[in-house]
Amino acid sequence: MEKAFLLWEKGVSGSHHVWGKVELDRRGKVDIILFPHEKFKFLNTIGKLFGISHLDQQIRILAKMRDFDVIYAPYSLANTKLLVLLKFFRLFRKPIVAVVHQPFLFSRSSNSLLRWISKKVLMQFESVVFLSEPLLNDTVTRLGISSSNRFQFSTAQWGPDRQFYKRFNTDIPLEECNYVISAGHTDRDYETIIEAFRGINFHLKIFCTRNSMPKVDSLPPNVEIHSDFIPYIELLNHYLYARVILIPLIYPKEKEGCQGMTGLQDVLAFNKPVIITENPYLNLNVETEGIGLMVAKRDVDGWREAINGLVHDWDRLKRMQSKTKEILEKKVNSEVFALKLEKVLLSQLQE
Repeated sequence: MEKAFLLWEKGVSGSHHVWGKVELDRRGKVDIILFPHEKFKFLNTIGKLFGISHLDQQIRILAKMRDFDVIYAPYSLANTKLLVLLKFFRLFRKPIVAVVHQPFLFSRSSNSLLRWISKKVLMQFESVVFLSEPLLNDTVTRLGISSSNRFQFSTAQWGPDRQFYKRFNTDIPLEECNYVISAGHTDRDYETIIEAFRGINFHLKIFCTRNSMPKVDSLPPNVEIHSDFIPYIELLNHYLYARVILIPLIYPKEKEGCQGMTGLQDVLAFNKPVIITENPYLNLNVETEGIGLMVAKRDVDGWREAINGLVHDWDRLKRMQSKTKEILEKKVNSEVFALKLEKVLLSQLQE
């Protein structure tokens, strides 16, 4: 989070990438200190041999236990494996508040022993904040967590930093927006939408990385791909003149979680209609909320029909645009996320 915080300080990224710290600092009830990410690199090298990432940071936390009351872990097990193991053996007693974005550990496994291990590990956290109500419910059901332990679990909808995006002109008329955009490098199904655009008379811009480049034999003339690194602040300028944002997703069923959530931040921040691959584990249902359309996985014809039916439907586009503004202001933003997080953290500080 150090890097994300520095980018926010420089004004090139929103505070939502710092997972509530900025908003909680402003509110003044909880003091979140960013613990240095890495000091002794060789410890992390050793940790990798044992499957423990960020070992260096966790060892230094153990040496500084008197300096804090609660550990806040926005990436759950990514940098808490050693601490959780010590908690299991009652050798570490500081409370940990974790955020869960995706299926937890082996919770989707058909192996009952692996699910039992997942449950034991999950219950080491004093509080768990899920970014999706369906993901929380699925986890509780699959791991057989009793109702008496449900008090440890809550949900919070991650949302954009409204203050950051106010510097952009998000009110550009849709009539002046002459392409659709799709960006991202994790679990993206660019091949399907490229194939769909062979039957679409409109322009598509894709922003990805070298590793997430779509594997296609040829590109239709109305599709352009940008795979070179582009700073986020520059990418945002391309969003401004997009008529619709596309979020095509592909991932194994057992890993289905909050894929697409980051893309939805841009949808709300820039007040853009969206077309997204169906994902029942997202809190925000774009069709129910009236801000976009959903398409089944790998459905070329479905994407083609959705895009052709929406990009020139001005009444529908403007209704969706209006809804995104309302959701951003009232339901999904970084302040709403921070308020829920504050409640969870304060509950641990008061115990």
